[in-house]
This record gives sequence, C-alpha cells and structure tokens, in this order.
Amino acid sequence: MQKRRKRGELAVVAAFLVLGFLLALQLKSVRLHTGVDATSASRLETLQELYNDLVNERDGLKDQLTTAQKELEDYRSAAANGEENEALKSEVDYLSMVAGLTDVEGPGVMVILQDSTASNTSGDENDYLIHDSDLLSVVNELRDAGAQALSLNGERILATSEIRCAGSVVMINGQRLAAPFVIYAIGDPTTLYNALTMRGGVVDVLSQWKIQVSVTMSEKLLIEKYDGTIATDYLSPATESDEGGEG
Repeated sequence: MQKRRKRGELAVVAAFLVLGFLLALQLKSVRLHTGVDATSASRLETLQELYNDLVNERDGLKDQLTTAQKELEDYRSAAANGEENEALKSEVDYLSMVAGLTDVEGPGVMVILQDSTASNTSGDENDYLIHDSDLLSVVNELRDAGAQALSLNGERILATSEIRCAGSVVMINGQRLAAPFVIYAIGDPTTLYNALTMRGGVVDVLSQWKIQVSVTMSEKLLIEKYDGTIATDYLSPATESDEGGEG
C-alpha cells in the first residue's frame, strides 16, 4: 500500500514537472513572438514614414515639373507666334518688380514714427529719439508678417538697403533722413496691422518711451522704385564648374 502511494506521488511530481516544462516553453514562445511583433511594427512604422516622405517629395517634384512644362509651353507658343520678345519682356518686368526696380502699388499699412515729446526723466536724451534699431524692428516685423514691398521716407527698401545711425540722422540707401519716419508696406493690411500692434509688439515697446507710432491700414499704397545703383563688381553668375566649391 505504501509503495503504491509513493508511486502515485512520483507520478504526480512527474506530471507537474512536465507541465512546468511545457508552460516554460509556451512562455518563451509568447515572448519571442511578442518581440518579433514589436520589431515588425517598428519596422513597418519606419517604412511608412519613408513612404510618406517619398510621396510628398514626388508630389513636390510633380508640381515643379508642371510649372516648368507650362512655362516651356508658353515660350514655345510665343516663339511660334513670333512673340518671344514679349515673353522675355514679361519675365524681365516681373523680375524688375520683385527686385524693387519698378513702381508698385497695392493694399497695406502706413506707419509714422515720431520722436517722443515727453519730458526727459531718464537723463539720456537718446532714450526719447528714434534710432536705427527701432526702424529695423518695425521693418523686420513687417517683413515677417508678409510685406511684399517696403519704403521708408520714399526710399525703396531692398535686400541690400542699409538702415543705420549717422549722428542725429539715419542713413538709408546712402540718404540722410530724419524723423518723422514714414514707412509704407504693401501686403495683407490686417495681418501687417496686427503684427505691429499686438500686445508686447514693437509698437507697444516703443510706446513705453513715449515714441509716437501710428499704424493705418490702406486699400492702396504707391511705393516708388529704387533709383540708386546696386554694386555688383564682386558678383558674377555661377557656372556648373563652380558647384561643390568653397563657400
């Protein structure tokens, strides 16, 4: 009887060992498959991102190709009709406009800045005068807000225009200008106005020194062309052989 009991206990122990072994194998298999699934999911996500990037790049190239094909077709059509000079003239006119070499008009804002008339409490007269940094702050804010053409006291502001102090005046395009300063900016009037007059914006900062700034929206402004000279003595068109060189 005792022998039978021992055999029964051994059988139970053996059964538990086998069961434990099988459970261990199952757990290992689950972990392995889980790791494989996680790796596959990560790889799939990476491939999806690469695919999306390629699709976006393809769409961008497709748009560029469509634009280039349309321009080529326009030139071919103009050449076929003996109008190649007109097509070139149109291109030159457009480039002259964006370069600031022609008069332009459109909606926008007019900004007038005047030196402060408040009593001097800081002891420094310069704190109450308009400086080149103040004008640059206004111009940069307008550019950031989408201004497509700018002028300051009648001087067209180009990419090469300087705005800097020269004693008691400000130099712009080599011209000595004094307050009041009048800035014209062509662009979306509401966007330009809000960019300047927002809380903590450039107008708010200047008003702390009692600098007088008025911003007025306009449906039509005229900005005259730049009539000075642009130095190009150090410039020359880049050639294909220059690609990959320094700088």
